[in-house]
Amino acid sequence: MVVAGFSMLVFNLIAGSEESDLSGYFLLAASAAFTLVGALIIARTDGNRVGWVSSAIGLALLGSGVVGYFSDQGDVAAGAIGGALWLSWFALTGLLMLWFPTGHPVSPKWRWVGWLGFLVLLTALTYVVSDQVCLEGGDPCAGWVDNPIGISAVPNPEFGPLAGFNFSVLGVFVLLSTVSLIVRSVRARGVERLQMKWFLFAVVFVILVVPFQEAVVARLSIPEWLGELVFGIAILLLPVSIGVAVLRYRLYDIDRIVSRTVSYTVVVVVLAAIYVGVVTWLTTLLPDQSELVVAATTLAVATLFNPVRKRVQTWVDRRFNRSRYNTQRVMDAFAASLRDQVDAGQVVEGWMGVVRETMQPASVSVWTRQAFRNDSETVEG
Repeated sequence: MVVAGFSMLVFNLIAGSEESDLSGYFLLAASAAFTLVGALIIARTDGNRVGWVSSAIGLALLGSGVVGYFSDQGDVAAGAIGGALWLSWFALTGLLMLWFPTGHPVSPKWRWVGWLGFLVLLTALTYVVSDQVCLEGGDPCAGWVDNPIGISAVPNPEFGPLAGFNFSVLGVFVLLSTVSLIVRSVRARGVERLQMKWFLFAVVFVILVVPFQEAVVARLSIPEWLGELVFGIAILLLPVSIGVAVLRYRLYDIDRIVSRTVSYTVVVVVLAAIYVGVVTWLTTLLPDQSELVVAATTLAVATLFNPVRKRVQTWVDRRFNRSRYNTQRVMDAFAASLRDQVDAGQVVEGWMGVVRETMQPASVSVWTRQAFRNDSETVEG
């Protein structure tokens, strides 16, 4: 399916399609990533449901891309299959939010939401055998065509008489899944809290990128390919974050990633504002030296990057990554104290104090070589 999807994108490019295909390549890569991550989760976590849903999302995206090509050529059956895959994607996304990261609802009371999701998914799949397919869209549909693989009296779930009810149930299900994800995030502790941070970081990133692509790129005359590149990275971040969270690979890096992302975002916004303001002001004062003004301002902004980044990083660590900031301060203070320390026992005591303050363990033990010290220091707390 990946090969077929890539081939169709290439065919469109050769045919001289007016639409940009960059987003299509990223969507294809994200589909493959969802499928691969899901397969890894299934293999390494004894069949976690998140893996099955992730694989299904990837296959649904891949399938919709393949049948969409034939649907554009006028194949009615392909249009019916594509519609089913499109609707099922929303139901699968709701199940992903409901079961992430353990593969089970946040509590037994939420199990009925999962059954509601299966009902929505089955309703979406009836699109394949619906008696008619809408080719021209609209409300009501402006162009119905008989489905060659349809079953008589099976209504179209997207445009048929029950479309309003179907979309209402789908909306309720996705809303409940979102609420369950929020509840799980609030209750999460330890490893599960870090897993939720990975997933929520990717979701928030996608939510912030969508308006950037839709509005900011157009208003600031930013190249369209740059907006598509940022959106593609955001989409790829979703399956990657799911895989990292469920497989527990480098979970503790999430705080540092969030800190750096916020820092660099603030730095870019601040420097962009300085650049635009200075260029506008100096161009008004020196209209005949506009090229020189732009070059000088660019050089000045490049010079300001590191000082601004350091100040912003310190500010972000103090407010959003307090544990790391406090830990760093304690470590720096201990390192400074070693310069004047000559007694080995006091060095050991100081080191255990640093570990207790930064890591807060149940107990701390330090073993030293016999030539250094004959006994071991153990502190219970």
